[in-house]
Amino acid sequence: MFKPLIRLFAALAVTLGAIGVSAQTTKLNVGYVPAGDWLPALVAKDKGLFDKRNLDVTLTKVAIISNVPSAILSGSLHLGVSTPTVLIDAADAGLPLVGVAGGTRFVKNPAIFSVVVRQGLTATSAKDLEGKRVGVPGLRSIADVLFRKWLLDKGVNLARVNIVEAPFPQMRDLLKGGTLDAVAVLEPFRSRIVADNTGFRLADYVAEVNPDVLGGVWVGQREWALANPRAVTAFRESLAEAIDFIKTNNEEARAIELKYLGFSTPVLLPYSLPVSNADLETYVRYAREVGYLSKPVDVSQMLVR
Repeated sequence: MFKPLIRLFAALAVTLGAIGVSAQTTKLNVGYVPAGDWLPALVAKDKGLFDKRNLDVTLTKVAIISNVPSAILSGSLHLGVSTPTVLIDAADAGLPLVGVAGGTRFVKNPAIFSVVVRQGLTATSAKDLEGKRVGVPGLRSIADVLFRKWLLDKGVNLARVNIVEAPFPQMRDLLKGGTLDAVAVLEPFRSRIVADNTGFRLADYVAEVNPDVLGGVWVGQREWALANPRAVTAFRESLAEAIDFIKTNNEEARAIELKYLGFSTPVLLPYSLPVSNADLETYVRYAREVGYLSKPVDVSQMLVR
């Protein structure tokens, strides 16, 4: 009589234990910058997709993407947005930063990155930028590395182009005021500059360098990522569901983007979660070509699967 009861209570204990484990909530501090590239995380938060997977996510807006790695390494963020070039520079410096998921890719259609030239200047080719002052959102950034690679591919002497840092939101005013002659800019900032004739598109330079290249990447500390595989997997799954939502509910997704960022991107960005060693090796090669790297970098240690 007692044995069946004992077996029943034992089974019940196992079941309740399993429920307790599965219901365990992980707190995540996640950093993002105000750009449409990171919309899947905003959608996942707004639509409860993180909660659904027992992730208690706090989204923190970071003004400058280059500040994200230091916030992660200091422990104030668990995960945050970054770029392949930052990840490579971190590896080159021996910092324990790893990619956990992709953000977007830069593709030929839609091409969201362009060189835009100030209205009133004459420029029909890359060579016309020699002697000009060109703004990029950050030295050693994706925009900068790919811009320098494009110039080299077009036979331009890099020393003859004055490349300076200029934040995306300020590029339009800097062009209008004549401080800059051209900018390497992406959506939605590109559309605003072109719409009021502040500037004109010279070339979709990123697509000309590579028609399908990794854009953004979600990163974290290696030790944390390896110690929290369930949280990393749940984060990826939440982003994947959010990307599906964006594709089928674009209007609502844009409303969420407007809610969090104050603007919406006019094109559907090519969101993509997979990141491969080959994606990073492409940037290592480009960085070496433009003079930003002088030694090999082992990309195999830069990703957590």
